[in-house]
Formats: sequence, structure tokens, C-alpha cells
Amino acid sequence: MLQDIENLSWQYLRMYPLKDICWKNVELLLVTKANSDSLNIQRDILRQTVHHSLALKFPPTESYTRLFLKSLISKIEECNREVLEDMYTAYTDLLSQPPVDAGGFCYRTYKMTEGCVVSLKETCNLICNGTTGMCTWKASHVLGPWCFRESQRFHKKNILELGAGLGLTGITVVRTCHPASYTLTDLHDTVLKTLRENVVLNLGNENHDRIHDVSTPSSVSEYEGKGVAVQIQYQDTDVQVMKLNWEEGICSMEPDVILGADVVYDNEVTLPLVKLLKVITTKRPKVDIFLACTLRNPSTYAYFKELLASHALHISSEVLHHYQESPSQPQNRITIVHIVSPYSDQCTRGLWGRRPFCPGRTSTWKATHSSMKIHVYAN
Repeated sequence: MLQDIENLSWQYLRMYPLKDICWKNVELLLVTKANSDSLNIQRDILRQTVHHSLALKFPPTESYTRLFLKSLISKIEECNREVLEDMYTAYTDLLSQPPVDAGGFCYRTYKMTEGCVVSLKETCNLICNGTTGMCTWKASHVLGPWCFRESQRFHKKNILELGAGLGLTGITVVRTCHPASYTLTDLHDTVLKTLRENVVLNLGNENHDRIHDVSTPSSVSEYEGKGVAVQIQYQDTDVQVMKLNWEEGICSMEPDVILGADVVYDNEVTLPLVKLLKVITTKRPKVDIFLACTLRNPSTYAYFKELLASHALHISSEVLHHYQESPSQPQNRITIVHIVSPYSDQCTRGLWGRRPFCPGRTSTWKATHSSMKIHVYAN
């Protein structure tokens, strides 16, 4: 029973599609209990969803909450159980409130790993202020947990994330892998402003005295020349948000690791991306690059691999994952590709002893046997 209510709680907090919620589990909880016990179960459900402390602080949209409560009340009535008065009150209060203009934004809370919960300010629209970077992309849901499972690669390392978006991957890695430093970068001012808010929201609450805010809350453009939006000390990790334009081909940082989720999506930005990777690996030959790529258009990914080869960057491994947000949503094929320079340790002596890699030749190890199917609703 507790697990069913907990699952419903996480689904509500991330605004899981209502049609994909397993309402049968809720119905079973209600019909197998006496009416008095049913009221207690409803009380627990309400406390762990609409009245959850995270929901009160980082609420889903009002429209979603209304529909959630309406569906829940309907299921209770179908089970011939008395509806908890507080349940009706929560629903009618929402109906009586005037619509709130949140500027197209909402909050979603994700349980990334056991003990790592991330709340993000996101847009409810695919495109916002001329950019698609205001919603969390699928590859982030794969890359973040993968980094946690491979945390030894990132512990005490200096990490640079390209195209950090709203910060899901970066916040997860900082909180679970404990790197020495982590720099989240993006280009669009609106994305950077929201990224900054999300980083402070998730990593700054316990360290208010150690936050160095370079920009004003109302404008990201003021730090355009300075480059840094915010700097935070989270436990032993130095965290900063920065603006980075791939087309300029300039990067002053010399990281140990580069991460990126859904940065290979358009041929127009792929060449600047690869050129930037080349610039960094030239200065830092032993850097490890891990990119989570959603395989939408085969030609786009093929072009990316051709550019890597032409710039003497080598694919040491590809691991295929399958991600499906919910049963009604399409399944996504996401590969985590490990890229190294011809002068890295992996390229000169082979990756974990599996086979050697020779400079000037691109080699690919497809670890399809390690692929896994990830269902968010299983969390």
C-alpha cells in the first residue's frame, strides 16, 4: 500500500500523464478496506500529492492539479466509498480561484535516484521565447542516473556540461557524484536565467552565505560580458553557471570530463559542437567526453560521427538505452557515447583492456548487450 501511494506521489509531482497513472492500484486500496480505513488512505494520498511539502513549495500547474483531483474523486466514487471532505475542499478551492498567470512556467519534481530529488522550473510549452531549451529533454533522464551508477568516473573531477538546459543532469551529478567542480553552460539568455534559478533552488538552499550571484535576478544579459551567472559552493563542489557560445570556438576551461545531453540534434549546431570539443581536447588531451544522444534522425547522428572522425576524435564506446516517459508516450532510443582524443590514455592503451584504439582511426564498441529499458513510472 505504501509503495502504491509513494508511486502516485512521484507521478503527481512530475505531472505524469493522468491517463497513464495506474488508477487500478488506487481502486484496489480503496475497495479492500472498510470505509473508515478508506478515508485514512485518502488522507494519506492527499498528504503525499496535493498537500506534499514539495508540491506546496514547487507546485505543478493548477490545471493539472484540478484534473488530478477530479480523476481521483471520480475513482473514489466509482468504488462506492465516501470521499474525504478535505479532498472535496482542495478541489473546490481550486475551482473557485481565479486563473494564475505563471508566464507559461510550472514546476516538476523528479526522483532521479534514491535520495536525489530535483525540482525544476520549466515551461509548459515546447517552444518558449524562441528556444526549445526551456523544457527537460529525454536524454537528461538517462544521463543523470547513468552518471550516478558510474560515479567513480566523476568523483573529485572538474566537469564541464555543454547545453545544460534547465540543469537536470548537472544538479543530479553534483548531488550524487561529488565532483571537485561543475560548470553548467548554455547560450540562450532565457535558458540561462532559468538554469541559474534551478541551480540556486536545488544546490543553494543550504549554502546561502556561499552563493556569489553575478547577475541580477531580473536580467541575464548583464553578465553577458562577464560570462558567469552564479557561483555556488555545494558541499565540496564548486558550481557555476556560465554562458558559452559554441560558434566562437573559445573555451578557457580545461575540464577532466565533458558531459552533454541532447546536444546532437541539428546539423547546423553539430559542426560548432565538434570544433569546440576539438579545441578543448587539444588543450586537455586526456579529457573524457560523455554525450547522451537521442537517436531521432539517423542522418544527423551519422553526420556527427563523420565530423568526429574528421577532427580526430574517437568513439571508444556507445551504450544504447531505451527511455519511455509513460506507457502512452513513444519509446526513445538514447545512446551514451564516450569520446576521447587520439592522445588520451584510452586511445593509446585501449579501453579497459578490451581492444586497442589507434590514432587516426575511429573505433566503435557497441554495448547493446548493456542496454536497458528505463520507465520513469517505476521510480
